[in-house]
Amino acid sequence: MASTRKQEISEETRRRLVKAAAELAAEGGSTAMSVQAVAERSGISRGSVAWHFGSKDGLLRAVVEDAFRWGMEKLRAELASSSATGIEALIEANFVLMSYPEARIFSTILIEAVIPGSTIRETYAEQYVAMRTLYADYLRSIDTPVTNPELVAVTLLAGTLGINLQHRLDPDNVDRRSAVTELESIYARAMAPTTTSGHENP
Repeated sequence: MASTRKQEISEETRRRLVKAAAELAAEGGSTAMSVQAVAERSGISRGSVAWHFGSKDGLLRAVVEDAFRWGMEKLRAELASSSATGIEALIEANFVLMSYPEARIFSTILIEAVIPGSTIRETYAEQYVAMRTLYADYLRSIDTPVTNPELVAVTLLAGTLGINLQHRLDPDNVDRRSAVTELESIYARAMAPTTTSGHENP
C-alpha cells in the first residue's frame, strides 16, 4: 500500500511538471520553460526535474510526447462525434483541436524541432508519424476514393499545419475558418466522382 501511494505521488509530480512546462512552452517556446520557471509554475522543487526527466531536454521531449498524445485523443473524440463526413470530418477535427489554447504549443516549438541537431527533432518526427498514421487509418475506414492514404495524410497535415502557422503569425490577415472551409472545398472537388470524359457528374 505504501509503495502504491509513493508511486501515485511520483506520477502526480511528473504530471504537474509536464503540465507546467507545456504551459510555459505554449506561451513562449522552449526558452520560456527554464528549470526554474517550471519549478515555480508547478510548485515543485527544481531537483524533481532532474529526478524525473534527467534534464530540461528530457522534460521537453516529455512535453512533446504528452502534447501529441493529448492532440490525438482530441482528434479521435472529434471524429467519433462529428456530423461531418469523409475528409471534411478530418479537417474539421483538426480545426477544433487547434482552437484549444493548449494547441499553441505545436507552433511555438515547431521551429526548434526542425533545426538540425535539435533535442526534440526525432521525438517530433516520431509523433508526426503517429499523427499521419491516425489520418491514414481514418481515410481507410471511410468511403472515399483515396488510393494512397499515407500520402494524402501528408498533404492534409501540410495544409492544416500551414493554415494554423499563418494564423499564429498574422491573425489579423489570416482567417483560419475561411481558409479551412476553402481547404475542405478543394478536397471535395478533388474527390468528386467524374465521368469517363473527365467532367464531374452533375
